[in-house]
Amino acid sequence: MEKEIKDALNFVIGAVSTVKTEAEKFAAKIEADFKDLASKGAKDNGEISVNLRKYAEESLKGVQNILGDLDKKVQETKAKITKTA
Repeated sequence: MEKEIKDALNFVIGAVSTVKTEAEKFAAKIEADFKDLASKGAKDNGEISVNLRKYAEESLKGVQNILGDLDKKVQETKAKITKTA
């Protein structure tokens, strides 16, 4: 009985070790593939790519402006609440 328990424990340890190793390999491959694709995309200066970058940048600036305005209004509201309390 003791041998079966040790074998089962060793099996679990081996399985966990294998899964961990494979997950690390998979994560490294995903990261390498992402960097490769990003590098290829950075080199693409076609009209569509340039426009896409431009619109993405404009959208990001718009979102940042909205968040800045929202934060300002929240701070103003907090100040009013604190003042009246």
